[in-house]
Amino acid sequence: MRVVFILLLLFSTSATADLVLNYNGFYARMKKLQQPEYSDITLAFALTSLQDGSACKFYSLKLISQQHDIALELSDDAEIMLPYDEALKNANATLQVLQADNASPCQIEMRVRSRIRLPQQLTLQQLQHFRTQFELLLDDMAGLSKYWLPDVTGVIAEFNDTPMLLDAPPAVVAVTECAAHRCAINVDTLSAQPQSSWTFSQRPRYLLPLIASSAK
Repeated sequence: MRVVFILLLLFSTSATADLVLNYNGFYARMKKLQQPEYSDITLAFALTSLQDGSACKFYSLKLISQQHDIALELSDDAEIMLPYDEALKNANATLQVLQADNASPCQIEMRVRSRIRLPQQLTLQQLQHFRTQFELLLDDMAGLSKYWLPDVTGVIAEFNDTPMLLDAPPAVVAVTECAAHRCAINVDTLSAQPQSSWTFSQRPRYLLPLIASSAK
């Protein structure tokens, strides 16, 4: 089954090495996550190289307005530690990324991913719970365009190293595809087997939505 492993970029990238983006766009998307139905997922904004997807190389990353000059940092996953702050929105702050002239241009990706710390073993009920929250949020952000979005058919488990699936029954193996640091799990076909579970050789860092290639 063909699947889409990475969400589309949220923002267009600049033709130059520097990026200047309005904070209001980030704020509007983060605001949706304040609703209780999204309690276990989050939106993360990763700053990566347009060339190879590695962490962006920059010498200044700030939120700037007439009242603000806030230096920001990246996490180990290249995610911007971006505050959710109405005062920044009201001040029309901008996110400014300054790079060296010879640096590879950067891009900002939106990651819809799990928020909570995950165990080494995941049950079908847990995966279905995350799948449901992912689909609700993506539909919410898409508005009327949700009717043309592809289905969220499962989840992608992201790991620090190449994972192994341990002691898995054939039904679980059949819907799980691991490559590099990821395992894609299509949970839609396992509804008749509610006791299914996945035990990995390491704890997943987070879960992402698994998106089908065909439209609804």
